[in-house]
Amino acid sequence: MEIEVKLFATLQQYLPRESGKHFFKLELEEETKVVDVLNRLNIPQTMPKILLVNGKYAQIDCVLRSGDVLSIFPPLGGG
Repeated sequence: MEIEVKLFATLQQYLPRESGKHFFKLELEEETKVVDVLNRLNIPQTMPKILLVNGKYAQIDCVLRSGDVLSIFPPLGGG
């Protein structure tokens, strides 16, 4: 199955070299979870992050489906 992964701000350092500006397509096995994608990209589990699947908040144990869009943001600060 194929999903799209979008990384924003400081998390863009984890983009594969062949990816676009902040997104890339990723081929996965069925029943892959968000945590599996984080591990594959070497994004530390302890790093604070906001996870969205298809624009809705998600947990790391969310099972991904073909065509999903996984967006990963660092925590947002304001002032």
